[in-house]
Amino acid sequence: MALDVEVLILTAELDFATDRICRVLGERGVAYFRLNREHIPQLGLSLDPVTPELRCSHGGGQWRIGPALRSVWWRQGTFDRYASTGSSIEDQMARTQGGAFMRSMMVFEQARWVNHPAATYRAETKAVQLLEAARLGFDVPATYMTNDPRGPWSVLGDEEVALKSIDTLLLRDGEEQLFGYTTLMRRDAVATEELRAAPATLQRAIGNKLDLRVTVLGERWWCASIGRDGVGVEGDWRVTLKADLDVQPYDLPPAVADRCVALVQKLGLVYGAIDLALAGGRHWFIEINPTGEWGWLDGERSISTAIAEELACAYRPS
Repeated sequence: MALDVEVLILTAELDFATDRICRVLGERGVAYFRLNREHIPQLGLSLDPVTPELRCSHGGGQWRIGPALRSVWWRQGTFDRYASTGSSIEDQMARTQGGAFMRSMMVFEQARWVNHPAATYRAETKAVQLLEAARLGFDVPATYMTNDPRGPWSVLGDEEVALKSIDTLLLRDGEEQLFGYTTLMRRDAVATEELRAAPATLQRAIGNKLDLRVTVLGERWWCASIGRDGVGVEGDWRVTLKADLDVQPYDLPPAVADRCVALVQKLGLVYGAIDLALAGGRHWFIEINPTGEWGWLDGERSISTAIAEELACAYRPS
């Protein structure tokens, strides 16, 4: 007999933060099914998109995703950022068709999605983030997305600019995987003909800053400051080992916290991880990630428990 699933989790094998959510759901006796994208070839999966109903079998177990489904935890991006150079035909088929199969779960319209893939797709677009943040009253650094080395960049400052990719940058060089971080560079070093090869994001550099990570879930929020050796981290703090970072609770001003919650709602999200930079008494908006990490911030904040409760307590369809 198949187990009727209440919470569907769409993620990846190495999503260790979601392990915590699964643990809480299990402790609460909530019937959940976790579908890791890499494990699709090992499972027996049949989706009826009209009913809709998904049946899964593995080993001696059977699961049914249908009328009992309350919520879906969408824990992956919607852009395919992984370069396929050198991949076998089988690997390319598994990646593209597996990803499409995961997105096909959108037929479960009665469920509460955290977050819906369509909203995630839009919210992952950095230009849209900056536009909506500015409309809500956030301070947003002067920004150009450009491949023109002779563009009107004077507004970005006289010396350093922050060079970023337009989208999360994951590249493969042989067996190595490369990731793009924010880099502070002199403006004249960026304004070269090499820039024409691919558009990039250029922002006015924010110096003497304190990085803030705001995790939003519905109307709730958690904020942490990120520093090193008692001061803020210049440039991209992600380049620093997490063990060397000083992460402390930070009490956001109510107006800024309200803007963070409003931004998540404006983008059609339930969950969002927002990066701010505190400099000169102003909370500058940097970006929002609709599938951002929270596990390394969890601890006593119990973010995982809050997410699990959000999924478990979602409206049960009649």
